[in-house]
Amino acid sequence: MCPDIPVSTFAFLRNCIEEVTGLETDLIVEDRFKGPVPERANPFTDDLADIVALHSTNYLELKAQNQDHMELCPMAPVFQHHHAAGRPIYFSEIIVHARNKDKYKDLLDLKGCSWAYNDKNSLSGNVIVLNHLKKELKTNANHFGNFVESGSHLNSIKMVRDATVEAAAVDSAVLAGYLQEHEDDKDNFISLASLGPLPIFPFLFNDRLPDQIKRKITKEFLAFSTISKWKKRLNEMGIEKFAPVSNDLYSIEQELFNDVKGMSINTAYY
Repeated sequence: MCPDIPVSTFAFLRNCIEEVTGLETDLIVEDRFKGPVPERANPFTDDLADIVALHSTNYLELKAQNQDHMELCPMAPVFQHHHAAGRPIYFSEIIVHARNKDKYKDLLDLKGCSWAYNDKNSLSGNVIVLNHLKKELKTNANHFGNFVESGSHLNSIKMVRDATVEAAAVDSAVLAGYLQEHEDDKDNFISLASLGPLPIFPFLFNDRLPDQIKRKITKEFLAFSTISKWKKRLNEMGIEKFAPVSNDLYSIEQELFNDVKGMSINTAYY
């Protein structure tokens, strides 16, 4: 339930789980929703999945609702990023097309530009940007000229690529995955800033999964980066290693949402 992350990443993780547990493992991809929706079957309540990956915002919503049979897996991936420093985090990359590298040097230069974001409730696509505008630039979303709600980070990336907009805020892990799959575009983007850190998407156990298997998966994944075979495979997927996590990591998100209460972004649809 992390629609913009390449399916190949989760296919790789499926293979890892199957190899370390010796259990037949299937991957179910839901690319329409970022979390369970009321009118559809729930992967936890209806026992449809043993491990679920979804965006942190949706995890916190389910946690606040006391979602039955949901348990945080105490490890998460560390994606390669020059600011990650071995932590299970990601960033909001503020991107422009490379053709505009002389025109735009930082967020201040983006005043009056056309701006894309994936969703008004997106932590990396909007909330962290509003927070930065408020705290660092002492302004609000009116800093930008006009706004386009693209519907996904991938759409935002493509809109910058195609000059539909001048700039966008996108998930750094999604951008890395896109560039890995579209090598011809690697020189088309410039990142003006990496806003964050933000908590990486969590893995959630269905608590019906036997404790022995949960411990096995956690232990083996945390050791991957110390084993040359696994380290090489992780690096090929843009993952440095897996690191321990707890619910404390996700408190960052709640603080950001609290900081931008009363702020909003206006949308022009195209």
